[in-house]
Amino acid sequence: MVARVPARSASAGRLGRGLRLAALVLPLALAGCGASEGIGGNILSVVAPKPQEMDPALYAATPVCPNVEIRDGTEFMPVFKPGKFGDTSQILFQASVQRVARDCDNDGEGIRVRVGVAGRVLSGPTGATGASTVPIRIAVMVGDKVVYSKLHPAAVDVQAPDYSALWSVVDDGIVLSIADSKEATIYAGLDGKGEIKDKARSKKPTKG
Repeated sequence: MVARVPARSASAGRLGRGLRLAALVLPLALAGCGASEGIGGNILSVVAPKPQEMDPALYAATPVCPNVEIRDGTEFMPVFKPGKFGDTSQILFQASVQRVARDCDNDGEGIRVRVGVAGRVLSGPTGATGASTVPIRIAVMVGDKVVYSKLHPAAVDVQAPDYSALWSVVDDGIVLSIADSKEATIYAGLDGKGEIKDKARSKKPTKG
């Protein structure tokens, strides 16, 4: 005699599959909830460290290395032939400031600042070559007061085939008190009023 297994209805089969699916999904959902709770708990449990205030006495005793900037309007300067100032057809050279830098040493009572300034001189429309001197002004201001100012002659020698020359100057004579160092700004640039002594010669021969 063959035993017969009673056939399940379609609805019973679907119910069974639904229960098995629920049995698989429920632990994952619970695990996800647990993970969310754990992450949320970790976030809420993190306390940002309280910012520490600098000791005013330590700040007052610490000098600051001032910034150095190229003063507006002093980035470029034409060098004219003697007695031809303002005549753009008589420009021997065009000088420019390209880089500035500084570093500071603390001497216990203040700081000593070294300032470097570098740039280039190009031959003008006349194709001039030869030696020239470009005036570089380095000044320190504290508020609206000038506490240091010095003119540095930068020697250049413009020759073919580049018709250009690099120049650089270093000023290591700036000494500031701790109080002034906190308010100071260092400026560098070409001093259009500085005296320029040139020995330039035109590329083209002139008629006698």
